[in-house]
Amino acid sequence: MKAFLFIIQFDSFSKTLIPVIKYLLDNDYPCDIVLLKQKFYKKAWISKEILSLFDNIKDDLGIFGLYSKRKTLQIIKKNNYSVITIGTTYTSLIERVHYESKKNKLKSKIVSGYVGALLKNNNDGFVKGVKRRSFSDLIWVPGEEAKQQILSLNLINTSKTKIVNTGLPRFDNLFEKLESIRKADKNKIIFFEQPTFPVTKSERILLVRKLIDLAKVYKENIILIKPRFNEKIGHAHRPKYLLQDIFNKISNKPKNIKISNDNIYSLFKECKLSLTISSTAGLESLVCEIPTFFINDFCNNQNLYGSDDFKTFNALISFDDLYNKNLPQINFNPIFNTIRCDGNNTLRLSNELITIHKQNNSI
Repeated sequence: MKAFLFIIQFDSFSKTLIPVIKYLLDNDYPCDIVLLKQKFYKKAWISKEILSLFDNIKDDLGIFGLYSKRKTLQIIKKNNYSVITIGTTYTSLIERVHYESKKNKLKSKIVSGYVGALLKNNNDGFVKGVKRRSFSDLIWVPGEEAKQQILSLNLINTSKTKIVNTGLPRFDNLFEKLESIRKADKNKIIFFEQPTFPVTKSERILLVRKLIDLAKVYKENIILIKPRFNEKIGHAHRPKYLLQDIFNKISNKPKNIKISNDNIYSLFKECKLSLTISSTAGLESLVCEIPTFFINDFCNNQNLYGSDDFKTFNALISFDDLYNKNLPQINFNPIFNTIRCDGNNTLRLSNELITIHKQNNSI
């Protein structure tokens, strides 16, 4: 029986799980990685940028490649892994791997989890995701709030499935930079895109135009629009209408508004004020003690795009309030209940996987 298989799709799961894989490899645990191929995306999800994330570990892996679901199931059957970690929003795969393991009498334990904020604007989708993850032996979550949100549904048999507030391993990188980010002098207002919200082309055009109007009000500041993706790409949360494309088609813009594709942690060092609809980047910004506001103009008073989830931070705002510089006083206190960020997330999740592996091999 081989030790660890990681089935990975998208940049968010890659960045979340690579620190764990590196830890396991450094401690002499053999690991394989399947990059999951999907047919239903018009654009491939794997780019040169995403592949480069694996440069420092791929030579130490037994298997590393892009495989279809069918080929992935064949790999699982052949190798009888001790622990299979499934990192994709394609959650029906969790159930499929569970039944394939039972059918082939494999001892594999399944691990799955979340890589961002658990928004409450799509309850049916959230419930479906929890039901599918209930076929896991362990579910990792970004913070205690998410754990309690899942448990409140009473869909998880906690005697079989362990829900662990490990935090997200990729946030260990943020923790290392917190002091320098908090101390930096800042003068920029940055909008961080939630790629699928708002949805319609007309809404997204309106969003860009309102950000341009914001630049006219805050003439003393640089306004940056940070897109989630540099280009159209296959992704569960891919935007149909790129903000940068809309922005570039608008003429006579103020000189103090620009598009930026820089790393968000570099941008935080320059960020005086952070804006978003409902992006997890907004939560990371709050961790950095940056005044962060979630724009609810597009939610139609029904939390359509998840902005209202952030009321607990007193962080909801409209563009009219922004134009009038009527900014609420942010309540930063609940942030560490929402996302765990103490520098130990990689270690916690890695140790959970090692514990499952050791217990599985002692049976």
